[in-house]
Amino acid sequence: MKFKNSLWIPSLFTLLYFGFAIFTPVRAMWFGSLIRAAVLLIAAFCSLLLWICYSVWVGRGAKARTSLLIIALLLPVVLYGIPIGVLVGLSSQQSHLMDLDGKVKKEASILTIEDEELLTDHGNPVGVRVRYQVRYPMGAETLISHLPPANLSSVPDPYAKGFWVRQNQFHALNATDYELTSDIVPDFMPQMLRFAEDPRFPRSGGKDPCFNWPGGPSERSSVLNTPPQIFRIYLTEPAYSGTTHGSYDLHRFYESAIKEGAKECS
Repeated sequence: MKFKNSLWIPSLFTLLYFGFAIFTPVRAMWFGSLIRAAVLLIAAFCSLLLWICYSVWVGRGAKARTSLLIIALLLPVVLYGIPIGVLVGLSSQQSHLMDLDGKVKKEASILTIEDEELLTDHGNPVGVRVRYQVRYPMGAETLISHLPPANLSSVPDPYAKGFWVRQNQFHALNATDYELTSDIVPDFMPQMLRFAEDPRFPRSGGKDPCFNWPGGPSERSSVLNTPPQIFRIYLTEPAYSGTTHGSYDLHRFYESAIKEGAKECS
């Protein structure tokens, strides 16, 4: 039997490739069409490679026919196996992260928490620095950078406008304990003080020097006439809520911002 009579190999397997791609049910939501398109693309690629092999080996006898048959069987295994392996790996990693997130919520605990004035490079206080140590389960280092930082609140008034986490940093103390630092400024601060500059990209911080007063002059007057006060520190993972050790003066922060170049623009 000559190899040229083995046209049935690429023909049959091309039908099988596309039949699998078309008729295999894809039970997925919005990304179902993307999966179907990917399967059809792989089927087309398998068929193309198989026909190329056939055209190269035509007339080379039974050994070539056997090789072509083996290739026809292995092509979909390799080309489908790689993305399936990637998807299985991603699914396993996602499952691991979900389990770890559950352990963090259940087992994480606050060891210490402190607060102090947040000073600029020129020594001007513009906000509050919260430094705290947390014990997380083993392996939680993969999640630390994604956990919500500490923040401040003031309930009830006088100042309930909000705060902005300017920067959040962490470093490991040992296998389970971490020290985290959240630099927090009042929301009325201009962009130049609300956004920290990335040392890798100089001038990456906000450049707008204007104070932020959505409520207009009345809001400005209310905030600047507020006496020094204690704020509330809160964390979500692990859950924590407690008052600052010190009291902080928003008017002092405002005056420091002016020294740093902030100004009233309206």
